[in-house]
This record gives sequence, C-alpha cells and structure tokens, in this order.
Amino acid sequence: MLNEVIEYLNVGPGSKIVDATLNGGGHTRGILEKYPTAQVLGVEWDPDIFQEFQAGSIAKNIIAVNDSYVNLKNIIEANDFQPDGIVFDLGVSSLHYEKSGKGFSFMKDEPLDMRFNPKVNDITAADIVNTASQEELAKILNDYGEEKFAGEISKGAINKRRVKPVTTTTDLVSIIRASVPGWYQKKKIHPATKTFQALRIAVNNELDNIEKGIFAAIDVLKSGGRLVVISFHGLEDKIVREIFKIKAKEGIIKWVIKRTIKPKWEEIKNNPRARSAKMKTIEKV
Repeated sequence: MLNEVIEYLNVGPGSKIVDATLNGGGHTRGILEKYPTAQVLGVEWDPDIFQEFQAGSIAKNIIAVNDSYVNLKNIIEANDFQPDGIVFDLGVSSLHYEKSGKGFSFMKDEPLDMRFNPKVNDITAADIVNTASQEELAKILNDYGEEKFAGEISKGAINKRRVKPVTTTTDLVSIIRASVPGWYQKKKIHPATKTFQALRIAVNNELDNIEKGIFAAIDVLKSGGRLVVISFHGLEDKIVREIFKIKAKEGIIKWVIKRTIKPKWEEIKNNPRARSAKMKTIEKV
C-alpha cells in the first residue's frame, strides 16, 4: 500500500518521516524515490533484518536505528528528528518467513523460535510450548490466535512433550493436525495459522508493544503531522482503533479519513499477503 501511505502521510519535498517498522525498507525507499529531499528515520527491531538493510545502499538522508518502536520517544530525541509523519506496517515481514530460519513459517522445518530480537528476548516459542500449563497454553492460543480448537491443541502439545520436547515447526504442525478435526484441515486457511500467530504474539509481547508504540508516535508527532498504521489481523486493528478513538475524544488527534483503507485488487493479485491489510490514518491537532 505504498501509494496510499505516501498520499495519506501527506509526504512532500523536505518531509521528515519515521518508518517505525523498517523491515526491508520498502516504504522508506518508495518515499525517497518520489521525494528525494525527504528525510527518513527508520526503526527496525530485528537485528538480522536491520543488518541486511544496512548492507544495501543507504541514501544519506536515511537514519537507520536497530531498536524497538516502543522506544520511539527516546529514538526521536537522540536523533533530533521531529517527524511530519510516522508509518507503522505491523505484523511479520516476508523476510521473517523466507530467510530468518526462526520458525515463523509453518511451511518450513525450522527451530521453534519466533523471536524478533534474540539478543534481548530469552523466551522462545518452544519454551512456551514445553513449559506452559495446558490452561496457559490454551489461553494464549485463544486470546492471541482466536483458535477455536485451542483446548484440543494445547492438550495435544502437553501429551507430545511428555514423550519428547517440541522443538521444531514440524513437531508443532503435526500436533495441530492430530488435534483438530479433518474438516478444519481442509479449510482455505492452514490449520496451523492461528496457533503460529498466537505463539509469535506471545513470544514478542506484540500487542502491548503496539499499544506503547502508537501512544509514543502520537506524542512525538508535531501539530499537523500524520500517523498511518497498517495492521493485518483483528487484534492489532482493534488496538489501533481504540487508541485513535480515545485520542480523538481528548482532542489530541483528528481522523484524516474515518473508514479503513484496504489494498486495491491489483496489489492483492501481485502480493496475496496484502489481502488482509487494513490502514488507518489520523492527524495530530
């Protein structure tokens, strides 16, 4: 949704933009291609993705920081960068699925890790699956994945780990397949999708971090500055929507457009992952 991001951020020559989820730099590079005199402060939490971005060609008007958007206020102050606009592209980068080797994808046989930043996070998805009680695991799958068979899957995991630890994505997928009915496995969405989402969110404390990051972004924006947030599932979208409602009632922000913006068919056709994207945008009063 690059064109929509540029449009609703109201980017122009000389704009100062924070890309709070730098990833591979798609939004950052797109902004600078259209407006070469703009400046971008890019924030990326995953050290591997950050290094890959750094290894590419970096324009002189990009400041790249390996940190969490939770710390956005400190990052802004440390770099003396007062933003005209901030963009969040939440969720998991395609690089996590394709290159990380950390077990984000249920389509690969990888260690069950799922940490965005292993340098500061000791708890892996395998740790949760192998140490949480059945009730705790079921709650994670239900609360963070909205998994209707959370109880059955958690029971299957407990039974499996009594025999041997669950250490790989393949182990977990086999538990899920053995725990859910046949009709559920034949649905359009892979039966492991919600469980993997839930564990990833739990490992990385994603929902709390999103809340902290959005509040911080609103705080650091200058008057008239805009915030664009792209979310990919209902839990993220609900947090963003509720924060915007609160801040709008307080008179801190106003809606640029009240409806949720969704990707055009052409983009979905070229990038199927974009089909679930929801974009919301506000302006600081």
